[in-house]
Amino acid sequence: MVFIQISDLRASSGCRARHLHTIANTHKPPTKIGNTPTKQSSGSSSSSTLDNNNMPAKGSDRDEQQALLSLIQKVEGEEWASTKKGWKLNSGVPVCEWEGIGCRISVNGGSTATITSINLDNQGLSATLTSELGSLKDLEELNLKGNLITGSIPQEVANLEKLFSLDLTNNQVSGSLPQWWGSFSLNKLFLAQNQLTGEFFHNIYSPHLQSMQEVRLENNKLVGTLDGTTIMQMQKIETISLSQNDFSGLIPGFQLGSLPGLKFLYLDNNEFVGPLPSQLAQSGKSSLEEIWVQSNSLSGTVPASYVRFDMLHDFFIDGNKLTGALPLQLCSAKLNNDFFNTLPPDAERNYCEYIACPAGSVGKEGVYPCSVCPGGDAAKLENPYLGKSNVNLQCSAYSQRDILRIFYESTSQKGWSGGSDWDDSTKDVCQMTGITCDDHENIIKIGLKNRNLSGTIPDAIGFLSFLETLDLSDNNLEGFIPSDLRWTSLTRLDISGNKLRGVLPPLLCMMQELNGNGENNVYYCDRIACPANTFNTFGHHGYHGEPCQPCYDVQAPEEAYIGQKKCANRQKPPSDGFDWKKEIETLKESGANVNIFSKVALSVATIALVMLVFLLGTRCMGGKSQPQGRHERKQMLRQRAASSDSGSSSSGSDDDEEDPTPGYSDDVELASVGSATSRSSRNAMDLINQHKGIALSRPQKVKKAISRRLPQAQGIRTSISNINVNSRKQRLKGSRRSIDDGYDGVVDFGDDDMDEQDEEEEDASSVENNFGEEGASVPKKKRQTDLLDIPMIS
Repeated sequence: MVFIQISDLRASSGCRARHLHTIANTHKPPTKIGNTPTKQSSGSSSSSTLDNNNMPAKGSDRDEQQALLSLIQKVEGEEWASTKKGWKLNSGVPVCEWEGIGCRISVNGGSTATITSINLDNQGLSATLTSELGSLKDLEELNLKGNLITGSIPQEVANLEKLFSLDLTNNQVSGSLPQWWGSFSLNKLFLAQNQLTGEFFHNIYSPHLQSMQEVRLENNKLVGTLDGTTIMQMQKIETISLSQNDFSGLIPGFQLGSLPGLKFLYLDNNEFVGPLPSQLAQSGKSSLEEIWVQSNSLSGTVPASYVRFDMLHDFFIDGNKLTGALPLQLCSAKLNNDFFNTLPPDAERNYCEYIACPAGSVGKEGVYPCSVCPGGDAAKLENPYLGKSNVNLQCSAYSQRDILRIFYESTSQKGWSGGSDWDDSTKDVCQMTGITCDDHENIIKIGLKNRNLSGTIPDAIGFLSFLETLDLSDNNLEGFIPSDLRWTSLTRLDISGNKLRGVLPPLLCMMQELNGNGENNVYYCDRIACPANTFNTFGHHGYHGEPCQPCYDVQAPEEAYIGQKKCANRQKPPSDGFDWKKEIETLKESGANVNIFSKVALSVATIALVMLVFLLGTRCMGGKSQPQGRHERKQMLRQRAASSDSGSSSSGSDDDEEDPTPGYSDDVELASVGSATSRSSRNAMDLINQHKGIALSRPQKVKKAISRRLPQAQGIRTSISNINVNSRKQRLKGSRRSIDDGYDGVVDFGDDDMDEQDEEEEDASSVENNFGEEGASVPKKKRQTDLLDIPMIS
């Protein structure tokens, strides 16, 4: 088969455009990263498709045409189609010549065209993506950038197995970001500047993770944390752009630093907390060229390991909660040099200010040029962070009243219940509702439990240096917990029963004495608040010692709150049974065939193993009845001969009789010694009839029946001399010889006048030779045609 590619889908449109962080504009994520696939319009005569007879190819079948026409919706769509070549059913124009459509021709005794690309960027198309597009099985490129595309991304589109590039940038696409993408060759996923919700990829089995090179999801409404396990699957990734979303949690530095080809990392304008991870710069793997983490809630210091970034030229960290000084080796003329192209060559330069203004200073964008805050070292207490920005170059200098006013404005969106005097500028601060001060009029306690607070907790609250207790429980506060609270003197913090998201700032969890933390050098974040999707009566572990329990109605990330006192729907563990409906729905949503079948196989194997253990245990326990008393054994032996004599005079052999109760084993009756009636009703013949063997004569049945009911030698052995043991073995050997000779009568195991001692010796010797310490049969040396070795069937 010969393939003729109409257009090269991977043709480069030019070099990579670097987007500069200029002083005149705020930080913006890159609007174009990497090489965008380009394609000539297939509507021109120069790119028309011809078959072997120099005639236009017939094009795709009717189903493909209808799949394309599913994009033509409502009156707006019809008006749009009227201005484009083709884009009508039965238009007379081959589908491969429709405007924006690219095809591949396969020649094999004829010509067949399949649609491989749709390029309609910036064409004013108003439509929703339809599931019919998923029928274009050979589609490699879908480019609808800069249109009016609404609705969600159908799973049928995400499942396309040959998709190489998807570009829906700058539309109004909504709904959850698909977690399953079916193409092992998906290279570019451009979904920036939309309204997508949900989380970043967390399905580690999705095929696209192995081939992704560029993923652009900036300017959406994505939430949740970054899953390090998923990121580790993206070994070919070069660009990750997640700017201006609502991501939270820690930056998975080790996993990101382990990606060998990662060059461009954009995580700015989110809600990440915790430190800048030092393992982002791993020895021998530091290939990053641009790192944008500005405008988050990162804390701690800038790691010295970042000097390993030899190729780094853009590094933005302003607008965080970082402290300390920058590593001097990191400050160089090549870093963030785009700011200073217009400066005179002889202008004084501070290369560390190129990265962030130092503590105690402020800049319009948190970088050069920086202005020192008045007050000297004292100003650093109220302006402790690197890269502080203020358009008016104003430093923070809050009084207690200023902080309370800021707090009230931030939390009174719906008004406080019971009213408030926090906005009364004439009232003494220490007399305000919920405020407790010490003798020096320093605020040490704020108690606003169940006051209908709504809004967010402002950062300024962290600069009440003497604050020891803060109770904001049972309100409607949203957002995140500010890491600035670490500057207070808190020993008691309760933010339970709100709608706060994310994770607790690690430095807040490390505060000595806060909710009992630090005792015996142990620190737990759940002492401050139960993590998302967990709960307990108090919303935190705290002083009460009640652990946080998992919720079994796991909520979406945007509704997963910390410090919950109860779960939304149910708090009991789900059934341990295999939920087929849930697994099937999961399969439909994600397409993860391997998961469902592996779970089914594992469940079947587990059930089979449990049944096998149960059957083996039942069989073993069935043979471990309690040893009978001495009287019962002697009674059974004495009745043996009489039963055999009566049996031999009857018509027919006992071997041919049918078992009246096949498979029944009355172990309870045999073990019982409390009833004379039960003992007398169970004689040797009963045992013989219920324990038939294959081709066994009556003597063997007797022996098997007795041994079956006497599995343990312990407790029934007597003092037997070696001479008596050897004697009994000789007599049994003679019995076996008679069996080999064909004798089918009763084997005489002893004389009728045998004394009680000899009877016990015979019984114990028989048991000793057939059973070990625990009653398990001990294999003997194999004998020729010894019928006693044939297994019994009960």
